[in-house]
Amino acid sequence: MNRCTALILTTLLSPLAVPAHAAPVTVPHDRGTLTLPAPARRVVALEYSFVDTLLALGVRPVGAALGTQGGDRGAPPYLRGRVVGVVTTGSRAQPSLEGVAALRPDLILADTLVHRDVAPALGRLAPTAVFPSRRADLEQLNEQTLLIGRLVGREAAARQLLADQKSLITKARAFARKGAPAFVAGVVTPTSFTAHTAGSFAGSFLEAVGRRNQLPVRDGQTQYELSLEGLVALQPQTLVLFTAPDETPVTASWAKNPLWQKLPAVKRGRVYTFNRDDWTRGRGPTALKLMLAQTIESRFLQDAAPGSAFKYGP
Repeated sequence: MNRCTALILTTLLSPLAVPAHAAPVTVPHDRGTLTLPAPARRVVALEYSFVDTLLALGVRPVGAALGTQGGDRGAPPYLRGRVVGVVTTGSRAQPSLEGVAALRPDLILADTLVHRDVAPALGRLAPTAVFPSRRADLEQLNEQTLLIGRLVGREAAARQLLADQKSLITKARAFARKGAPAFVAGVVTPTSFTAHTAGSFAGSFLEAVGRRNQLPVRDGQTQYELSLEGLVALQPQTLVLFTAPDETPVTASWAKNPLWQKLPAVKRGRVYTFNRDDWTRGRGPTALKLMLAQTIESRFLQDAAPGSAFKYGP
């Protein structure tokens, strides 16, 4: 086989290659319906869940919101090795329109909440699909995996990802102790505790694997802040904290308050901590595999005292 023939075959067999006879693709999204003349080959992803999903589908984005402007933390560590060389188009909160335009994308993936003000401008640069990534639950994000798969010509791969995920969740549920008390979960930063209800990604995921979320969506908000007093009022039997290893969470100061010591979860020794880079920032198929493993390893599903790697120690 000569070099020219090998190059042609490589191109044809590439998951990003789109045959000349490719049919148009139509998907619904939060700003209407998007139709592409053929599956997208040059994709810019403005949320980490989109980056995670594309990579899981075997598609490398040409650009992504991986910057740290506006106080963002950049790509979650579990993704960093896989996005080396992907052009940074600003941060999620502050995408660079000039940077996006320079990449000549044929598809932009944007977030309903974060990019609501710039979505019209993005749409003038290239076809743009807008999905509720930041405030979506597990079911909505799975729907997005399928739609993104369709947009990039990888729908069969997306369906396989979801089938594999369903199988893993079923296996994880076997570890869940029946009758275990409900949990309260929240992202904890140096200044705030943001509760993740049953309508959030992490909150709905933990329900999917067999534990009950104590908090329903409140006034349409899937996530909302709680004070220490607000947390005490809930009297949680189990507490799940999503923290960052390079930050000191606000709960470190709360732990010095007698009110914290009176929390049933603290008394029971059922305060679990997970890395929020894995749990609340990626929100894609790859992150979900990490999360599934950690729910078992931490002994959260079993409602047993957390192992040392997941035990909260302020």
